[in-house]
Amino acid sequence: MEIAEPKLAKELLYIEDFATAILRYLEEETPLTAVRCGGVRADGGDFSGLDLRTSIMENSAFRNCSFENASFTDVVFQSCDFSNSDFSGAFFERCRWSDCKCVGANWNDSVLRQTVFEQTLLSYSSFDQTRITDVRFHRVDFTEGSLSEAKLKNFSVTESRLIKNNFFRTLLAGVNLTTDELAGPIVSSTAEELKGVVITPFQAADLIGLWGILVDRG
Repeated sequence: MEIAEPKLAKELLYIEDFATAILRYLEEETPLTAVRCGGVRADGGDFSGLDLRTSIMENSAFRNCSFENASFTDVVFQSCDFSNSDFSGAFFERCRWSDCKCVGANWNDSVLRQTVFEQTLLSYSSFDQTRITDVRFHRVDFTEGSLSEAKLKNFSVTESRLIKNNFFRTLLAGVNLTTDELAGPIVSSTAEELKGVVITPFQAADLIGLWGILVDRG
């Protein structure tokens, strides 16, 4: 599956005080474009409605921040900490998350297109009711994360940890999980969410326990 890379501006304006600089753009409701911010510490900040384009956010911490209804287009997130931050209702297109920490983050009811999460901590995070198109999880830790009632199209997961995830009412048909660590998924009583998913025989032996069947590994 080919996923488009973020289209970054050729020249980026470096912003040192992101929290202060962004206030004007939020008040005027205008997009912030072609910037590079690093070393930001904005724990608990309110950036709801932010419209960020063709930019890079790196080596920064935005823990417990609100990005509700924000929009990110052609943005690279590199080595950032967004733990327990709120992206509900947000929009992402051609974005890349690399080596980030997003433990307990909330992406509920958001839209993700042409986006990659790689080597990123997504444990305890929630993507409930998200609309996901052309998105890849690569080497992510999604332990006890939730992906319930989501709409998936061209979604791939490789070399990742999928432990005790909530997939209730999310159809995983066609998703290849053979390179992932998969255990204890939460699904409906009929396990319809797993119909058509691609797994290994070893993974199947564990999942068959969902129906109360025991496998003699002899």
